[in-house]
Amino acid sequence: MQPIAQKYLNICFSGSTQSLCSLQARKQVISFGRVLSRAAASRIETGEWQLFNHLKPLCKSLAAYNKNASKVPEPVQIEWLKRLKLNSPPEATIITAIGQRKLEIIGLNISMMQQSSEVGQVDVLQQRERRNIPCDNHFEPASANKAMVTADAISASGNTLTSMNSPSTDDSDTESAFQTTLVVEAHGNPANIAALVNDLQLHDVALKIRQPCFIDPMKADTFQCQTNYLKLKLLVSLDECILDVRFGPTGKNLVIMGCDDYDDSSLVIWQQGADGNWLQKGLVEDYRKIFRCQLNRLENTLLSSSDNGIVTVNTLNSDGRWVLAEVLEHTPTHKNYPKVQVAFSPLQDKIMSWDPQTGKINVLREDSNGRWTPLTQTKEICHLQQCGPQQPLFKATNNYLLTYQGTTATIWNCSNESNCLVEKKVIECNRNILSAQLSDDEQHALILTEGPQVVFQGCDLDGNWSQIGEICHPESRLNRLNNRITNVICNASFNASGQYALTLDADDKAIISGYDDDGVWGVKTEIQGCAKAEFSPSGRKLLARLFQNKGQTLEHSGSSEAIFSLSYGNFQLWNCNSTGGRLDKGQTLEHSGCSDVIFSPSENLLLSYGNETNFACIWGDDEEGNLVEKAKVGHQGGIDYAAFNTQEDSVLTRSRDRTLKITALNSQGKWQEQLVVQDQSDTCDARFSLSGYLAYTISLDETACILGRDDSGKWVKQAVTTPGAYSVDGAQFNELDNHFLIYGNKTNRKDKRQPGLVQLWGIDDDGKWAEKEQIKLDYPVKLAKFSPDSDHLVIQCHDKRRQFSLAEAAIALLWKIPASPGKVGKNQACNTIELSNSLLL
Repeated sequence: MQPIAQKYLNICFSGSTQSLCSLQARKQVISFGRVLSRAAASRIETGEWQLFNHLKPLCKSLAAYNKNASKVPEPVQIEWLKRLKLNSPPEATIITAIGQRKLEIIGLNISMMQQSSEVGQVDVLQQRERRNIPCDNHFEPASANKAMVTADAISASGNTLTSMNSPSTDDSDTESAFQTTLVVEAHGNPANIAALVNDLQLHDVALKIRQPCFIDPMKADTFQCQTNYLKLKLLVSLDECILDVRFGPTGKNLVIMGCDDYDDSSLVIWQQGADGNWLQKGLVEDYRKIFRCQLNRLENTLLSSSDNGIVTVNTLNSDGRWVLAEVLEHTPTHKNYPKVQVAFSPLQDKIMSWDPQTGKINVLREDSNGRWTPLTQTKEICHLQQCGPQQPLFKATNNYLLTYQGTTATIWNCSNESNCLVEKKVIECNRNILSAQLSDDEQHALILTEGPQVVFQGCDLDGNWSQIGEICHPESRLNRLNNRITNVICNASFNASGQYALTLDADDKAIISGYDDDGVWGVKTEIQGCAKAEFSPSGRKLLARLFQNKGQTLEHSGSSEAIFSLSYGNFQLWNCNSTGGRLDKGQTLEHSGCSDVIFSPSENLLLSYGNETNFACIWGDDEEGNLVEKAKVGHQGGIDYAAFNTQEDSVLTRSRDRTLKITALNSQGKWQEQLVVQDQSDTCDARFSLSGYLAYTISLDETACILGRDDSGKWVKQAVTTPGAYSVDGAQFNELDNHFLIYGNKTNRKDKRQPGLVQLWGIDDDGKWAEKEQIKLDYPVKLAKFSPDSDHLVIQCHDKRRQFSLAEAAIALLWKIPASPGKVGKNQACNTIELSNSLLL
């Protein structure tokens, strides 16, 4: 029998009271960096070195525990220890000692294992290598009567053994103060289990065999599953808070961003392996809050930004681990300025960051080897963007970059030959620049000055930029008191193609500009009394909402002030497909009380609704180019939400009369009301699924409904979920439309037991929806959502009720969804032996 070689590396004090007292007397605090230096000096092996690196967060948690343990009662200390054990690596042992006032941690015992080719056989070498390395903390002197509580973890391939140490109730018998219990869970051959136990040669061990799907006592303190339909893959907790939990675009990476304490922020990256298990592959730490992170589409580069102005770029190396590639330094966050902004370019081959306080822009480019390198910039790039409603969000670009400062705007081009941004065009204006932006295709630019004047630049086929036009709004305007004041442009934007631009000034005048028949940029149409105007997502259409003078007057300081207000229901629509000449006269859309008009996905239909009207209108073309009303959806109250589904054959409307309606096209192509859902309380949310074939509604009466089509294609109510004493705070379909989740919290805040709930629904073999799982949690649920590939769901919990302490504040749980709807996947059956750890004090 080939044994599994096992070596113990002890990161702890020697265990003697004298050593502890001596250390306290000298008040030595040895940093973790010095621990690593000592480890390197002693020729530590590669695997051990990696282990040291991964122990840094745990050592910080241990130090925080010892610092605060004496301030809280004993039950809280025990709860903290449970949590530390839960978050420790499986090979770690937390060594504790009981003092007069607190249960303190005096060290870690790390068991590192090398497995032989023969799996399932365990033998422990008698020779152990011990290293006495102080932890990152100092401890109070230990009393002579302290009891040592240890928990050893031994791992074998396919089987896990963990000792469960529980102190005896007989205080007089110190030698038998702890009893080790071997808890065995197995799906395989019992003979193999017995052979494994015999190989371990454990003595004085109580053997307990438990059933599959048993929940570890540590985890049972956090959640309780009703059916064990899901398989827990990951449980992560932070002391302070979890700010964000997000999947990568493909769902194979999970990023958890949060804080272990007030001054310590971290970002942890987990990745799913080929065997389906999730492993921690990276860690980003900062002493200030990390407020944003972003994965690229290939999920091999991660950006993170913190309040200290640091932007880190981490990349995935050949070993599948995240490593630091670049660090960009900026000014720390200030309350009077926006935060540092960083993003990938649309083609994902560049990274651009912008410091709003200094105006400095950094650019990284990905080379042919996949490395991110800074551009060798000889001339500093400065972009001092002004404050105001005219300012677009900073965007990373592919080839050109537009910056401005004072009266000068500069267009830069990324040169592959010189590996830097070079000046392509410098534009001098006669007044200060208020805003500047590129079109999405980076072939046009607009520069807005205090004039109010807008200068347009265009790029020819050779990459040369020149002025193509200029649009001027009136210099002044009359305010409500009939006084003449300076006019300003409030908004400016291109459409998606860059062939049209919209400018709107403070006098409610909008100008649509674009190329004329001679290729010169000029005015296409003007809109007076315009409250709001925007292009459709494709840029093919423009929708404007208009003001109307009500004709009332108000005596104010001896002057008459005209009252202007939104004229609900007055809209105009323009088609921006034509080239050259002026735009045709816009078509009018009138819907009394309407405040919102949305486009359908294809932009061939419009949907108007509002809080001041009790019906929604569907608009479309009459095949002669005229905009006409196609159908009405009536309610008894105002409509606060309406939407098309993806196929544009159904419309969902949500009203203040506590009803939800779905109106759909029938077999004759006519719009017809097909479903009415009447709630007992207000409907707080309703949505179509991404596919458009399903919908849901959530009510304040603590119910949620799944809506779909029957065999005839008619919309019907397919299922109703009532979580009882829990609210329904959110819901979601997965992308495959075969699972649906809701989450919420206890409605009775005085009931502190299991305040959070997540309920999962799936499709049974008969094609009907059925409740698959109900998870009750000991912490309020903030969010639950599916992964993009529909294989997992993640639950984010937080505890708003807690006081400022080390009490567990935030937890994220990742669950695997069975491969076949309604059936547990066969791959979940495995041989497992687990020995659980528990402290019973």
